Amino acid sequence: MRKRKKRTRLLLAVGFMLPAYAFILFGFLIPGAWNIVLSFQEWDGFNEKKFVLFQNYVKAFHDSLFLRSISNSVIIAVVTMIGAVILGLLLAMMLYRLGKREGALYRLIIFMPAMIPVSIIGLLFTFIYNSDMGLLNQLLRLIGLTGLTNAWLENSATVLPCVIAVGIWRLLGMPMMLCFVSLQAVPPTLLEAGRIDGASYRQQMIHILLPLIRPTIALSMVFVLLNAFKTYDLVYVLTKGGPANASMTVPIYMQKTAFTYSKFSYSSTMGVLTAIIIIVIVLLTQRIMKGETYEF
Repeated sequence: MRKRKKRTRLLLAVGFMLPAYAFILFGFLIPGAWNIVLSFQEWDGFNEKKFVLFQNYVKAFHDSLFLRSISNSVIIAVVTMIGAVILGLLLAMMLYRLGKREGALYRLIIFMPAMIPVSIIGLLFTFIYNSDMGLLNQLLRLIGLTGLTNAWLENSATVLPCVIAVGIWRLLGMPMMLCFVSLQAVPPTLLEAGRIDGASYRQQMIHILLPLIRPTIALSMVFVLLNAFKTYDLVYVLTKGGPANASMTVPIYMQKTAFTYSKFSYSSTMGVLTAIIIIVIVLLTQRIMKGETYEF
């Protein structure tokens, strides 16, 4: 009887896990393996495949546009991560001090951009950055700073900062929410003990709360980093990689290489190299944030 119950529970557990395993297998592992194999071949999507070993990788390292797209993607991802996590953490601390109930509306407003489709955000900021009737230039003219007006998305010097600013605004809601929830889980007795010892609120934040939520900050950094690095739709709607490839990112270059020039193997090679770079950056981030953890 007991064995039958155990077997039934095991079958139920396997049944519940099968969809997740199937999704991982068919959504990640098989396409990933196929992508790696294809990166060592030459294929235009129509003719027969042929192995070329490392020719695609050698080509990638000599492709100035690919190297530029990697550089742009890394800059966008890292700066967006730093900006979104720092701002999200500061906002979480402010809302934590304000109170759970009192800050509910503010949390909703800050988190709302994360719920808006990225294509809509891209269209919204296309109008904001418009050089003629855009809200940003109109605001600058209104306050007497006409000399600062610019063709923000058509200028190679300003296009990346504009994309990064949109990315930070879009993604800071998640670090804010994660850090706020983590702060709420800290026992009030720890803060009370610090208060009794004469610690100010700033000292409590720096020496008590920040060390306790360090794992959450690391998780937020990885989350924002991955989302910022793989951004395709936002950059495509805003600039399509222009002007003059100044905002070209790896996903856009991969898409153009595969579906415009029918170089599917070379596009797969770029995907493999990008995945390696992302893994290295994530590991470095985790190593930087690695420290003593506390249980409470």
